[in-house]
Amino acid sequence: MSFHSALRLLAGSVILISLAIGTWYHPWGYYLTAFVGLNLLQSAFTNWCPAMVIFRKIGLKEEVCARGMSVHQGVHLFAGTLVLLTLGLVFIAGLSSQILLLTAVIGVSLVQSAFTGWCPAMTLSRLCGFKKPEPRA
Repeated sequence: MSFHSALRLLAGSVILISLAIGTWYHPWGYYLTAFVGLNLLQSAFTNWCPAMVIFRKIGLKEEVCARGMSVHQGVHLFAGTLVLLTLGLVFIAGLSSQILLLTAVIGVSLVQSAFTGWCPAMTLSRLCGFKKPEPRA
């Protein structure tokens, strides 16, 4: 498994698990969902998150861009923004919690992209000009 596939798998899994905790156990589970969304958003700009340290130590292969932001950073940007937006619409704007189904779809999309190598955010990232990364030497 590649570095960025592992990141998407972890982020998507934690989103789905935290949504389940928030829905069926205790609403504080949504704080973990928000943490993942915020972490995805900040990692789009900094190219760092706590999981990256672990994945680098276990030797997963990383791809980087010489210039500009990579498609992977674009995925983080779009996924993190949508996760935080849906949570904000429910908990700040007071809209129906059914909007969190979109958050679950994002989580499922991230998980499946770890295995297929594609998700809608990747296409959107390419269309917005994010660059295809190259293997780190």
